[in-house]
Amino acid sequence: MSDATGEQKPLSPADELRKAARILERQAEYGQRIIDEAKRQRDRDKRKGHFIGISGCTLAAGGSSEGILVSANDEDPIFAITPVTNRPDIGSLTRALTPEGRNYFSYLNHLSSTISHELYISKRIAETPQAALNVAYRAVSLLRLKTACLINGISYSGVPWGQMAAHLNTVEIQPLEEPRRGLWVSQAVIGESDLEWVTLRLARDFELHEQPSYRLAYDSAADAPFLKDPRTAVARIWSGIESLFDVQNELSFRLSMYAAVLTSDDLDQRIDVRAKFKRLYTLRSKAVHGAKLDSSKLEEALTSSWSLLRDLLLACIRTGPSLPSTADLDRALLGHQLARDGGAVAHMPDQVDGGGA
Repeated sequence: MSDATGEQKPLSPADELRKAARILERQAEYGQRIIDEAKRQRDRDKRKGHFIGISGCTLAAGGSSEGILVSANDEDPIFAITPVTNRPDIGSLTRALTPEGRNYFSYLNHLSSTISHELYISKRIAETPQAALNVAYRAVSLLRLKTACLINGISYSGVPWGQMAAHLNTVEIQPLEEPRRGLWVSQAVIGESDLEWVTLRLARDFELHEQPSYRLAYDSAADAPFLKDPRTAVARIWSGIESLFDVQNELSFRLSMYAAVLTSDDLDQRIDVRAKFKRLYTLRSKAVHGAKLDSSKLEEALTSSWSLLRDLLLACIRTGPSLPSTADLDRALLGHQLARDGGAVAHMPDQVDGGGA
């Protein structure tokens, strides 16, 4: 309300109370709408499994607005990635949490704002939360390798975020890692065929992960895009690349030749890989030893080296349940082809336990 001079007059105490009451009423209505929608989602959702909140995810255009899934021809898919909708407000989130979880309600509310999608994992392949976390780490990492989409697993729960407001004192949320920003901006997207690819290659990935050299390369590819310093990230990437090959001397020459034959059977592609490897190895040496590099060269060393590591890991998955030995690679250099089966298997790993996310 304004007076004759046009200046805003202060509200009376009664008007202030009525204004506050209207605000509280609108907030209560908003919270109730979230609860009502959560109940509707819960009533129609037949999935029984685990939900991994993920950030940095962009789904391919043209797909269903409900996300992508790998189905076993029934109401419960094996895997699904769905957009997060109907996030609980801080009041309904606090109401849903177990008494122990309420100690972290503010942080969990912040966490929910960073999650764009959820990865669903059926209990048919991961009965326990620990098994689900083990599968989730591999699935998220494989999606990152396959698509170059810089996604992160942020949280674990047994209830989708959109349904949490329908629960009372029962929801447990386990934070997995701080939301991380990539060192570069990725335009990559994830499609249904990518999720199917992961499903068919999880068992192969579990086999390869038993080998320390593959595990080091795999973890390097997972961590490097999110490190704070580009030069440190380049060093991490190349520690992964070099771990895949048992080479002690003539590093640049032998590593480039082994990378070429591991990546492809096509001669022209091998020549391209070898040339790319040697160029990046020079940039790598400058980056990790503190030599002066302009921003474009440092970015090339970072992103192209990561792309090379991705290609090598994908080649390992295609090639077999164990890494090719130096003898295998030497034979390939002499004209023998590496045995490649594509890495796809007809079954999912049985109830995966052990290990950690």
